Amino acid sequence: MSEQPLRRQTLLALPFLCLGLAGCGSSSSSSGQPSTLQTLGNVLVFQSTKPPPADQLPKEDSDEQLICPQVIIADGGAAVRAQSGQDSGSLRHQISILNVARECTPTGNGGFRLKVGVEGRILLGPAGGAGTYGATLTTVVMRGTSQIARRSARVGGTVTSGQGGVDFSHVEDGIVVPAGRGDVEIIVGLGGGAATPARSRRR
Repeated sequence: MSEQPLRRQTLLALPFLCLGLAGCGSSSSSSGQPSTLQTLGNVLVFQSTKPPPADQLPKEDSDEQLICPQVIIADGGAAVRAQSGQDSGSLRHQISILNVARECTPTGNGGFRLKVGVEGRILLGPAGGAGTYGATLTTVVMRGTSQIARRSARVGGTVTSGQGGVDFSHVEDGIVVPAGRGDVEIIVGLGGGAATPARSRRR
C-alpha cells in the first residue's frame, strides 16, 4: 500500500456500502447541494455544515507534515441486522456504515490529534416497522499490536411511519496519537466488529 503525505485537515471518503437491501441511495448530489459526505467532512474540519469563506480558511503549516492514517472498516463490522428467521422476508432492519472520514492535526514532534467521522443508514426490512433503532459503534486506534485508543458510542435514529430508512452520523473527537514508530491504523465497526481489523484496506 502506498500513502501520500497529507497535511492538516485531510479527509478520506470510503465507497458507499449497500449490503443486501434495495433502496440504498447515493451520497452524491446533482442538485448543486453538498452531498452527505461533504457535509460530514465540513462538520469534521470546520465544525459547521458549510465551509468558511476562502479568505478565512486556516493556514497550513509549511514546516510540519504527517501521514494521516486510513480508516478501516473491520471484518463483520460494516453492518448489523435484526431478523426473526433465515429468509429475507424476516429481516426487520439493517444498520450500515456508508462513509467514513478523518482529520489529523499535528501536535508537534510527530504526534497528532485525531477526529473520526462515520456516516450510516438504518434501513427497514420486509418485517420492519416504525421505531427507534441503534447499534454500538466502536472506534479503535492501533499502532502495530498496541492499542492507543478505544471508543464506543451508541448510534442510530428513529424511523417514522411511511419511511423506509433514516441516516445517522457520529464524530469521535479528542483522540491523541503520540509520536512513535510503526504504522497507525484506525478501525471502526458496528457491534463487536471493530475487535478484528479488516482483511483489506478500503480507499
